[in-house]
Amino acid sequence: MKKWITSVVVCFLFMFASPFYNEALAKVLWDGMELKKGQIGKATIIKPTELYKLNGTTKKVVRKLNPGEVYRIYTFLPGKLGLGGGYFIDRDNRVKYQTPSKEKLQALGVKIIKRTYKDTFDYPQVTGLISKSAQDKINETLAKHVRASYNAYMELERTEQEHREQYSGDFPESMLDYEYKMSYEVKYNENNLLSILIYDYMYTGGAHGMSTVTAYNFNVLTGQRLYLSDVAKSQSALNKIKKYAITDLTNRANRGEAIFTEELSGIEINSQRPFYFTANGIVIKFYEYEVAPYAAGMPEVKVPYSVFK
Repeated sequence: MKKWITSVVVCFLFMFASPFYNEALAKVLWDGMELKKGQIGKATIIKPTELYKLNGTTKKVVRKLNPGEVYRIYTFLPGKLGLGGGYFIDRDNRVKYQTPSKEKLQALGVKIIKRTYKDTFDYPQVTGLISKSAQDKINETLAKHVRASYNAYMELERTEQEHREQYSGDFPESMLDYEYKMSYEVKYNENNLLSILIYDYMYTGGAHGMSTVTAYNFNVLTGQRLYLSDVAKSQSALNKIKKYAITDLTNRANRGEAIFTEELSGIEINSQRPFYFTANGIVIKFYEYEVAPYAAGMPEVKVPYSVFK
């Protein structure tokens, strides 16, 4: 019964496939240095040079920087490189200035904008990617979902009207309005990986509605959508994730959380399992009623890469 209820909502959605995966790193590294958001380059000291602050056009020297030292650069003025915090060095033959590749800068995170489809549902789109074809792939995949959600919404509107007409003599005023909603969350946007969760909610009467979640994970360099089997690339790895999830949920039940422990052995961990990336692993999601009561929502289990790599 639980699985049937979830499938009623899922039937309104489209499924897509396109496997590819680049393993995420906890940090974006550039020649051994961690690249930070807002950083535009780095300066390697070749000859002793002064670190200073500016007061108008007057330099206040703070200290000498020595050959071999490397500093992040966040801004520049004519002939000057800004190290952040109001500190500068001269841009001359005493320093070697380098800028990161576009791929490295994109790995810090891509720009996501909100669009609205037919004045009904907000949905995400990416912009400014290095590869236009990758950008178009990602945006079309996300746009397909909102179009499917809108079609489901319109179908529910027609169904509600039919039901009101069908029961017109049986107190139709007591019939609650049907409802369809779509929303999204950006869960991860680093290391040229992007994770977006899209939720679809439907109410057709009764105590409450039902929600489902679709996970969209992308390699933003290629635009390929990533599935769990692209991350855990063997059945053995998927089995390790399942074992870890069962243990985690069982432990939570032992601590008093409402978990359907009798259902855990039957959970499926396969390519269609919703998940999203984190800096050090993934998070897998379960549907409503799948492993816990409705009040628990959609339980999550954090799985470190070390579990299945």
